Amino acid sequence: MKNQSRVLSVILPNNKELSMTVGLKDRGQDVFNQLSELLCTSDLPLFGLSVVKDNQPLFLDLEQKLSLYLPKSWRKNTSKEKVILFLKVQYFVKNVQLILNSEARKLYYAELKGRVLRSERFEQEGLYFQLAAFALQADLGDCEKRNFAYFSPQGFFPFWIVQKHGNDYILKHTPALHRELKGMSSSEAALLFIQESFTLSDVPLTIYRLSKEKNKPQDCVLMGVASTGLQISEAPNGEQKFVYDLPWPSIQSITFQGRKFTIYANGLHEKKQVLYSLSVLHSKNLLQHISNSHQLHLITKPLVTRLEEKNGRHREMYITDGADLDTEDSDDELPPMKFLLDDVQKQITGTTECRNATEMSVDEPEEMLVDGPEEVLRLIELSEGVSVDGPLFLPISHWKDLTVEIHHLDIC
Repeated sequence: MKNQSRVLSVILPNNKELSMTVGLKDRGQDVFNQLSELLCTSDLPLFGLSVVKDNQPLFLDLEQKLSLYLPKSWRKNTSKEKVILFLKVQYFVKNVQLILNSEARKLYYAELKGRVLRSERFEQEGLYFQLAAFALQADLGDCEKRNFAYFSPQGFFPFWIVQKHGNDYILKHTPALHRELKGMSSSEAALLFIQESFTLSDVPLTIYRLSKEKNKPQDCVLMGVASTGLQISEAPNGEQKFVYDLPWPSIQSITFQGRKFTIYANGLHEKKQVLYSLSVLHSKNLLQHISNSHQLHLITKPLVTRLEEKNGRHREMYITDGADLDTEDSDDELPPMKFLLDDVQKQITGTTECRNATEMSVDEPEEMLVDGPEEVLRLIELSEGVSVDGPLFLPISHWKDLTVEIHHLDIC
């Protein structure tokens, strides 16, 4: 059977739309590679392709066939509706210096800017005005005296702030904050926007909808996957109520059986929380996302720590090297960071040689890597009855693949 082609659209974080022709037999990685070529960059490891399935966003497993995630009508070429994928940030890093590719950096900034517009941290209202000033400097440069409104409040503030204060108030007071940033480069303004946006807890977060009982999806629980751990909220009557914040060191393990997830962690009532996903496919997607997010946290933690220790020197180099968001970076802009990457890569390479070990501690003794669950991930696709107490973290046999992804970040 020939690999018949179909057309779909991909929406980028900056709301641009790309049309792509893909094959019915293509896997997620094939689509991702084609998209990278269209964007003229191979540096998108922090991003994933998302599709709306069962009325919930779902990241594609790049190793699986694309057709698994799309409607049968698309496979039969009878769908009258346009099939849409979304390029979204799947893994968050606060320090934008870890993303040196200019196109990836622009898309990362655009994603966070969109998330700030949807943010609802009412107690931090003042921060949104400062973030708007950073975004204006990044997008428009220095604030010049004008006799007209030079920006739309809806493009830089969440709806609830615009509704509360009105356009006139925002247009009157925001330019003063913008003028204070005169002379700041676009790249520095974007960097500061990204760093400050992380203080809004609902921004660097991917939300999954689960339920407390297997057959009651309306009993909604929201699980947020962040770079620092998991956040759990409930949504009675549609109003989100924060319940638990679970940093990685507090989580002992996650066990799963088909759609059933049981989280064991310090700080939980009776030390555990039982939740149910919408389907086995959603279960696998969530487990993989949690595993990879934690692994990325462990691998980048030494880099981030050293960058913070030497923040003054490296930040000055980054800001004054003449690079902007729309310029290409050369390999020799930040040479000291290459040595940091080499150190981390040596640690990871040495660790991957221990594939037969039954457990392993990396950097944080509370967080264990346990070998063996890769077979389970394949089995849960076939049956909801499979029950294995799998670990929270990515199996050792997958370390090499993740190491390659981190290498592609071009951290230097």
